Amino acid sequence: MIAALSVPMLGAAETYDSLFKNGVLRFNYTGAEIKKMDVSAKAEFEADIKKMLAVPDKEKNFENTLLAFENAYNNYYYTAKALALLTYFHDKEDVREAAAELESEGSKFKANITSRKDIYNALKKLDAPSYGNQEKRLYTFWINRFERAGAKLDGEEAKTYAALTNKKMELITKYNVNLMNDKQTLELTKEELAGMSDLYINRLQKTKDGKYIVTMKYPDYNPFMQNAENENARKALQIKFANRGGPENVTLLEEVLEIRSKTSRMLGFKDHPQYVLADRMAKDEKTLRAFLKDIQKNITPAGKEEKKNYLEISKKLKGKKDKDLTFYNYPYYSNIYLKENFNLDKEAFKEYFPSEHVVKGMMDTFGEVFSIKFEPAAVPTWHKDVMAYKITDAKTGALISHFYLDLYPRDGKYTHAAAWTFIDAHIKPDGTYQTPSVVVCSNMNPPGGGAPSLLSHEDVVTLFHEFGHVLQMSMTKPKYASLGGDNMSWDYVETHSQLLENWAWDKATLKKISKHYKTGEPLPDNMIDSLIKSRTAGAAFKMLRQNFLGQLDLAYHKSNKHVDSTKVYYDMVKKIWLIPATPGTYPQGSFGHIMSLTDP
Repeated sequence: MIAALSVPMLGAAETYDSLFKNGVLRFNYTGAEIKKMDVSAKAEFEADIKKMLAVPDKEKNFENTLLAFENAYNNYYYTAKALALLTYFHDKEDVREAAAELESEGSKFKANITSRKDIYNALKKLDAPSYGNQEKRLYTFWINRFERAGAKLDGEEAKTYAALTNKKMELITKYNVNLMNDKQTLELTKEELAGMSDLYINRLQKTKDGKYIVTMKYPDYNPFMQNAENENARKALQIKFANRGGPENVTLLEEVLEIRSKTSRMLGFKDHPQYVLADRMAKDEKTLRAFLKDIQKNITPAGKEEKKNYLEISKKLKGKKDKDLTFYNYPYYSNIYLKENFNLDKEAFKEYFPSEHVVKGMMDTFGEVFSIKFEPAAVPTWHKDVMAYKITDAKTGALISHFYLDLYPRDGKYTHAAAWTFIDAHIKPDGTYQTPSVVVCSNMNPPGGGAPSLLSHEDVVTLFHEFGHVLQMSMTKPKYASLGGDNMSWDYVETHSQLLENWAWDKATLKKISKHYKTGEPLPDNMIDSLIKSRTAGAAFKMLRQNFLGQLDLAYHKSNKHVDSTKVYYDMVKKIWLIPATPGTYPQGSFGHIMSLTDP
């Protein structure tokens, strides 16, 4: 156990400083070292807080109380965060395991901090109205954070709240580790791969008896579901994909839903949605529900028309129309629709998007837009595939941030696409400015079968999306870490990423970022025109999917009783997304967005 480790106690911020070597982050950890660093960082925090709390009430001010707390908290927070993120992509299993344990234990420790009445009371004694703008925001940020974390609770109620919060953190960590460690595969004959390109088939691993191994990773799963002609094979793969995380993740999700309900009510809210929405633009459930229902009402007619088109394709293929659309036929039919109506072959586009050229073109494009430069950086990384860059001001040459790009899937890695900061920009206690470090973790098509990494256009859009997060996290310049980086309002968090997606549909940009991996030619005009014309094709179903997930999230958290998450999922998906769930599946076992340790 971490608490049982015996380690020398370092001075203030020494553990934080040990994250760096020669001014940049290092990643050459062992599992044992991660555990020791967590213990030391906690001890440093407690020592700093003891000093802060010792200041007499009459002498308390911004510097010796609020700023002292901000610095103490962030010295621990960023130590824990930089190490815990290794759970999601480090190449060594013992490091991932230690990082996952730290993520769970660290989340408990941070939850304990923001529920501490002694710290809360010390902050409440400050004269916030006399502060400057950022200082007022910092004060409001922390008071709100403490009050939403149970700092006003007393006695046994406070202990119960803390115990429930700690349990929730453990369950969420276990859920995500299960998902990352899921190694299901589908073994298929060459005949069962009919419809798949040679590029796809040639990079697949094979069993000893010559069968091809298709994994649940996106570069395997998505093209197969869109192109494989064998319906039974598509169904088999979709069932496995929908059951990632296993039955245990369903149980973990349902336990977390119960805990969130209990803790929200302990804070005086009628349910968890009311607790969350109090800190959102919507403010209340009525507004949110009306918003979601209005979108559903307006999009459903277009969704039904798209569904009709897809079912007509089934009639062409089989001579008889399918009774209903299924999740194992929807990607296949929608891809055929694009080919027939827009002359759009998704697989052909991949040949024009070698990842190395796309990344360079993307950086050149946004370098011009934002007057910045991207240069490869000779800094440590956690895996040989990771590309590291430094972002600098094009005019002054000043370093803005370090940026890591981890594009390809591997066992034990995070299964989706995301951007995180290891460290956010802020003024350090010694007056120097901390340069941020940002990572994009994704699961795109790796090199293999004699071809380089080739991206789909969907991958390109995703890359531009995540790059929006990178630039926001890199270029924000707050005084205080708690006001920048990825610590922004959740209503605003996707603004930059969605904005930058638009460049992935711009003709001039598509010319710049495309280069056929054999001929070196950019995308021809006719292919670009077809792509741009297809932008809204199938958009209704995509929007209904997002609407369904939003309403599902609300429904899961609305009940103050035990939720049968599978029944709720099955009831809602057909009504909103217009596709019935595949019998025997439990897709909520891999719904990672509602099982996050950034739990509000």
